[in-house]
Amino acid sequence: MFAEVAVNRRVSGTFSYHIPPELAGKIAPGHLVKVAFGTAHTTGIVVALVDSVDIPETKPILERIDPLPVVTPVQIELARWLSAESLTPLAACLWLMLPPGLAKRGDFLYTLLQEDSNGSLSTVQERILGLLKRRGPLRGRQLTHSLPQTNWQSSMTALVKRGVVEQEPVLDSPDVKPKMVRTVQLAIPASRVKDIAPRIGSESRRANILEALITARGHRMQLSALCLAVGCTPTPVKALAKSGEVIIEPRQTWIELAVPNDEIEARLASAMYARAPAQAKLLRKLLKAGGAVPLGDLNRPIVAQLEEVTTVRRSEEPAWVELAISPKDAQQRIIDLRGSQPYLDILNALVHEPDPVNVGEIYAKTGATLVRLQRLADDGLVTLGEAESWRDPLVDHEYVPVLAPPLTTEQAQAWNTIQRYMDTVHWGRVSPRPDTSGVFLLHGVTGSGKTEIYLRAVEHVLAQGRQAIVLVPEISLTPQTIHRFAARFPGRVSVVHSGLSVGERYDTWRRARSGDLHVIVGARSALFTPLPDVGLIILDEEHDDSYKSSAPITPPFYHARETAIKMMQLTRGTVLLGSATPDVVTYYRATQNQYTLLHLPDRVIAHRERLAEQTRRLNAPVARYQPTSASDAMSAALPDVRIVDMRQELRAGNRSIFSRPLHTAITEVLARHEQTILFLNRRGTATFVMCRNCGYIANCPRCSTPLTYHDPQQVLVCHYCGYTHDQISVCPECHSTKIKHFGQGTELIESAVQTTFPHARTIRWDRDTATGRDAHEMILKSFSERRADILIGTQMVAKGLDLPHVTLVGIISADTALGLPDYRSGERTFQLLTQVAGRAGRGALGGHVILQSYLPEHYAIRAAAGHDYETFFKEELEFRREQMYPPFRRLARVVFQYETAQRAEQEARFAAQTLQNHITGMQYTASEIIGPTPCFFAKRNNLYRWHLVLRSPDPAAVLSGIDRPDAWLIDIDPVDML
Repeated sequence: MFAEVAVNRRVSGTFSYHIPPELAGKIAPGHLVKVAFGTAHTTGIVVALVDSVDIPETKPILERIDPLPVVTPVQIELARWLSAESLTPLAACLWLMLPPGLAKRGDFLYTLLQEDSNGSLSTVQERILGLLKRRGPLRGRQLTHSLPQTNWQSSMTALVKRGVVEQEPVLDSPDVKPKMVRTVQLAIPASRVKDIAPRIGSESRRANILEALITARGHRMQLSALCLAVGCTPTPVKALAKSGEVIIEPRQTWIELAVPNDEIEARLASAMYARAPAQAKLLRKLLKAGGAVPLGDLNRPIVAQLEEVTTVRRSEEPAWVELAISPKDAQQRIIDLRGSQPYLDILNALVHEPDPVNVGEIYAKTGATLVRLQRLADDGLVTLGEAESWRDPLVDHEYVPVLAPPLTTEQAQAWNTIQRYMDTVHWGRVSPRPDTSGVFLLHGVTGSGKTEIYLRAVEHVLAQGRQAIVLVPEISLTPQTIHRFAARFPGRVSVVHSGLSVGERYDTWRRARSGDLHVIVGARSALFTPLPDVGLIILDEEHDDSYKSSAPITPPFYHARETAIKMMQLTRGTVLLGSATPDVVTYYRATQNQYTLLHLPDRVIAHRERLAEQTRRLNAPVARYQPTSASDAMSAALPDVRIVDMRQELRAGNRSIFSRPLHTAITEVLARHEQTILFLNRRGTATFVMCRNCGYIANCPRCSTPLTYHDPQQVLVCHYCGYTHDQISVCPECHSTKIKHFGQGTELIESAVQTTFPHARTIRWDRDTATGRDAHEMILKSFSERRADILIGTQMVAKGLDLPHVTLVGIISADTALGLPDYRSGERTFQLLTQVAGRAGRGALGGHVILQSYLPEHYAIRAAAGHDYETFFKEELEFRREQMYPPFRRLARVVFQYETAQRAEQEARFAAQTLQNHITGMQYTASEIIGPTPCFFAKRNNLYRWHLVLRSPDPAAVLSGIDRPDAWLIDIDPVDML
């Protein structure tokens, strides 16, 4: 048996390996394996098993790394499709589906054998030998790090051939492993805990004394016997007596007759005691008392005289110790004296736990330490062990289950259409035909209730025994989305995105693979979660560019929307695409019946009872609402949008960031104690810094793009590569001090708000403030709980937020994207403006939008102000028809990045000529090349960039027919042309 393996290398195609006897029956498609590739070791994924191969000799599979397949059969087929569509090696597509750190690339370990070489050494070889001598054996990547920008590999090859250095292939273990935690379990019956409690803890003589008295008859003992039993002196007994826990009855001395009574009477009758009346008196007292009296206050000299003649003798009665408190209190006192309470707390915490418990839980409940647990284990009272612990990103979150609200008529109609399809395909198991594919475009205005349709669809697919993936475009949206889905499906939802730790992603991936999870919410990468039987994929805000991976991210450059559609074709599943501003290509396909178009025209504000409650709580006029077709849902018109021509503001002498209408509106909203969102799609304080004397602009030396000024840190930052530079006050070209900050950013807006409205509480939401793991959630929570009056943000505030107290949205500049050399700039502008405008008026107070623009006549801005998607779509579609842009032709962008501008241009021109010759030779009459030209961002991270664009009905087919160097970055259907 042979295995077709996609190896973790930058190579095309797959490679054949034979399965050795020790792995026979243990290798299946999807398994992650260790193989020899060339002279090195690497990982690979088995994509198929075959009985024979066409090559005379094959290498064996060396090891199965994971006992379970790491990709599903559907994912293998999806990767094959993605490889063909994106012109990317199959292995690169498969590796998208693995959690970070699982599969490692092979390396070599280099060991110095001879310190001196017989031949002459080059400078690089001398440096290599010096490193190996000082640091011992090194791996290839360590040498690359120690010898940057040095071609050390060829020098090393010569050293290996000469026997100076030994080369050994190695493969690192995965970075991620299951998390093991120490566990503890009760080792005795729970009923024994109460009895054993006083016996644990540290040694205490006082506790031992009390313990002996509790068990003694009458709870009392002779002092001597007690001390003997406990093994102590009377000192601790006296200490207990002093504290009132015991009573010591003191020792008693008796004087008794030493001769018979009749002899004493005879002596008293003789003249012998007539001369000793005191002695006679004592003897008579003894006779009267029965022969013995306490020494007490007796005349001791007289007693001594009688003792000398052996007439009387002394007898000692021992001291007694008696418990002075109740046995129950004594038991507690024993626990206190022995320090047993912490141990007892541990045992009591384990009484109701039938299974081993994470020691962390016991630490948290009781304040225990491992030392105390170990002490209990040594005494045989508990058992310590190890167990695997899932790293759950939602472990600290609680979600209160909620019931589904009734649907409006429009929602019900849309849902019924989707449900019929899901039932037909599931129960009939009929593969969807291309013309009736299971793709539904849910075109609903902001606040129309698309999420409720998503929730119904997820509920339905779970009832069918399948799973669902819910994608959102931004990590910032995941907390809100997670809350909605986890509240509806408690215990069945998890999250996947790049903000999780490596361990959390690994454990979520494994839980999904095993079928423990049923709903995955996350960003683009969540699409590749290995759920056993995915029946539904939802893309909320499907128009968003974040769903497309593009350079400089490593290929493949895929679009989550197209990949999801293909995936559901393979699984006979359903795709829901939701947006208030659908992608033009998506909407066009829906109008051509390639997808099913569903409309939600009403903005559902709240159900009647919730709206009435909001109205009662508000001390202000409320908006006008009208009933929808549902029995208790209320709808409202979309917020009014007022366009302010900023050119007129300048002519009127207003040079402020805020137009006069926006300033007035903010003042009024603050007075009513409502909330405002101010939107500007630029971070920082100033867009660029320029010398007004010579025109010098402070650019990033690695990217040739203007540096953005950030006032709080007083630094210049490149938002592409992260380069930073101190603020400049003197021009480096002409040495002028006429340095001016131009443009606006969110930092500047925040500063202006604080100056203009000093009593307003502000919060900023952009990539500079949302840096921590839970930063998005904390910012959103703070604003939704009304701890801020004004939220200032970038596109993060434009998507999917439901904030009922926001009554004003101010768009500082609506024109930021219109001047970019990208055919989608109008579409992006319309989408962004419409989305951010939709954040206003989501509650009982209603709301309005003020849109500031220097291009108020542009069709994208006019359509956004009117919430008029249809008008925008018609104008945009006509523009694209004239220019033969998507959906009328498809595009492929090929980017060339090199360390010199000359090399980048040469490669781009050579590629254009090669591609043109191929188009001409193959008579691709509907295909043409645009360019090559420098990219808009001509330099990024020290690489000069050129690109060309292929316009064709099928650009992948055209490009697949030519020999393409690995340096070509090919992006099919790009969304970024800059």
